[in-house]
Amino acid sequence: MSTASTTGWRFTRSEKYWLIAALILILGFGALLERRTALRHEPMTDLGVFCIASGAVWSGLNPYDIPDWHGWHYQYPPALAIAFFPLAEPVPLPAALLPPEKLRTAQNTPWGYGFRGDNYYGLRTENTHFFFVVAVWYLLSVAGILLSAHAIGCALEQTPLRGPPPVAVPARRRWWLRRLLPLAVCAGSLGTDLSRGQADILMLTAICLAIYGLANRQWFRAGLSLAVPATIKLFPPFLLAYPLLRRQWQAALGVGVGLIFLLGLLPVATLGPNRTAELYRCWFDVLAKPALGHGTDTSRQSELTGMGSTDNQSLLAAVHNWAHRSTPRAQRPVEAAPWERQTVYFAGIGLIMAALWAIGWRRQDSPHQLCLVAGLLVGIALLINPVVHNFYYLLLLPLVAALLDLGLQRNENGRPAWRWLWPVILFFAADLLARVPGIGTVLRDWSITTLSLLIILATAAWAARRVKPQ
Repeated sequence: MSTASTTGWRFTRSEKYWLIAALILILGFGALLERRTALRHEPMTDLGVFCIASGAVWSGLNPYDIPDWHGWHYQYPPALAIAFFPLAEPVPLPAALLPPEKLRTAQNTPWGYGFRGDNYYGLRTENTHFFFVVAVWYLLSVAGILLSAHAIGCALEQTPLRGPPPVAVPARRRWWLRRLLPLAVCAGSLGTDLSRGQADILMLTAICLAIYGLANRQWFRAGLSLAVPATIKLFPPFLLAYPLLRRQWQAALGVGVGLIFLLGLLPVATLGPNRTAELYRCWFDVLAKPALGHGTDTSRQSELTGMGSTDNQSLLAAVHNWAHRSTPRAQRPVEAAPWERQTVYFAGIGLIMAALWAIGWRRQDSPHQLCLVAGLLVGIALLINPVVHNFYYLLLLPLVAALLDLGLQRNENGRPAWRWLWPVILFFAADLLARVPGIGTVLRDWSITTLSLLIILATAAWAARRVKPQ
């Protein structure tokens, strides 16, 4: 446990220089983000999906029927659209149809829609509100990233969130490393999520606060935080089982209360029971059933559920891509074959059994074990979920932080424990190279990032089972 300073939050001169440089970098990235989103004729961001869905749901419309300017649809349960009310955008009017011989230009195309040519729009009345929406969401996301890293660092150190850095130089250096190294390893996924205006950072923040709460025996509050990610996207449900596996009933109660409120009470209170039921029915028809290979609705196939629609890095996509590796990507079947899904189901059972073996039946985890187990449960859900984007891997930040901290603990020879560090380095390299133009497409098609995920999860399982952290 680190020895906290008694003089409060004070930084050395060199730390202040680095913090100023970091602030300049954050503001510069934010300015670039505004340039490619709100200040473009056609915003290059997914944020419009959430904002327009919120505008639709609060206007009495069906958010699953209302696309954004790109034609992309809202894919999540109603709670997120309801909670996005402060950042809601009015439902956009469709761009007027033009004769076939007439090309779209800046003069005949309203803001929000694209055309061939220079798409810079500048700041005008039409996009001023979205300009501020982008800024607010970006700053909230950056704050969420910093809070996530600090919460995991405090959980590993068993120090309070408000506690300042230690004074002693070695302990202070370790304090910074616990927060900065995991962010560096996950920088590719975090940067992609920021640039796309996605909601995964919100999920990460909730998971990290839950881990901090569990490490400090704040059971009910931790359970409430655990419930948040599962109400946004489909793939974190295994994490909800953690309180049950550890027989932490107050945390399980918090999970139940959080799910009931966000999935039930909030929509019913704001939309009414009939409309809530209709929205859930629509969500199951257009997304949940097709993603699992059932149902007949194909409206989301080109956006999300089709095997070649996105850079899907799930285990199902890996099996599908390798089964059709001799076929050009654009010509591969859109739907996964039944045998491919069955293969993933059987593999998923094996992964779950291996995870249960690694997790064990103890009542309490050490902070390192807690981060490893939580990351293991999230990672297995990422593998089994039929649609997974590469930037979802940012949710593994707690697992990465625990492995880095274990690896940097010097052994009896004064050397790092490389058996925990090499899988993290491989994971970082695969995640970074997968974003490089040209080679990244090949690596993603070969499912190299999925392989790196499997390796780091196997390492986490081994560590959770074998390592006895100090």
